[in-house]
Amino acid sequence: MKIKLIVWAVGCAVVALFFGELWGKLWEWLSPAGLQSHGVFHWGVLGLCILWLWLKRKDIWPRMQSSHFSLPHVLAGASLIALSILLPQSDDFLVFLMLVGWLGLFVIVFNRAWVIPSVLLAIYGFSVVFPIFAMTVIGGPSATVVAATVAFITGLFGIPVVSHGMTLQFTSLDGNVITTAITPGCVGYATIGVFIALFALMMLDIRLPLKKAWYMFLVGLAGTWLLNHIRLTLTIVAGYFWGLGGLDTVHYNINYVLFPLWYALFAYIYLRQTGWSVSAVRKDKPLE
Repeated sequence: MKIKLIVWAVGCAVVALFFGELWGKLWEWLSPAGLQSHGVFHWGVLGLCILWLWLKRKDIWPRMQSSHFSLPHVLAGASLIALSILLPQSDDFLVFLMLVGWLGLFVIVFNRAWVIPSVLLAIYGFSVVFPIFAMTVIGGPSATVVAATVAFITGLFGIPVVSHGMTLQFTSLDGNVITTAITPGCVGYATIGVFIALFALMMLDIRLPLKKAWYMFLVGLAGTWLLNHIRLTLTIVAGYFWGLGGLDTVHYNINYVLFPLWYALFAYIYLRQTGWSVSAVRKDKPLE
């Protein structure tokens, strides 16, 4: 087993050599300025996936120990390594692609233990890919709709905001005219991707019945979409009362407050639903 671990670790080091660009940029991405610019939530999803992998080590370790040579797994793992190295290495996917290569090595060396690591990497990959895909396909039209909605909501609070496509314009209390754009990145697809990833992790660990899971998923999805409108509305309100500085401060920081609070509430409701389901099963179970 030690030899297999050494082989896998050495293989991971070799694969990492193909991602020199990642190691040159990683500390910049993890700096406060980098996290503010590129976001922190996808790192949180990666951290939770690693934590979940550690918590499931007792399920994975026996399968790693009982692994043996398997040609189908070798071919599958080699394909993953080839994909990780040969696909275009954009900044958005560098970490994910390197992990795909490491997973390919894991499949080759510890073939019987591939399921849980693969599922967790797929969840992390979704949180990375989904926002980019959504912004590319429907980012522009959805940003226009969100801008008009935010202008309408702020108008209900007496703040005269004019919407021009994706651009919002209003006059702050200090008399300055502020113009800001609702870009596809502001629409909230990154937050939605994180919500879906966290929901998948919860379903892996504490499952709900399928019908109830769909109900909770749709409620959570709608709540996350609404949360983004609240975030943008509060950003405009901050700009109205405290000028451009207040707008920027709220814009860059408020989601790190709102989303954890919202997901904590959602997780509480989810767990209550799980508890109710368990109680119902126990109640209906005949006495032995």
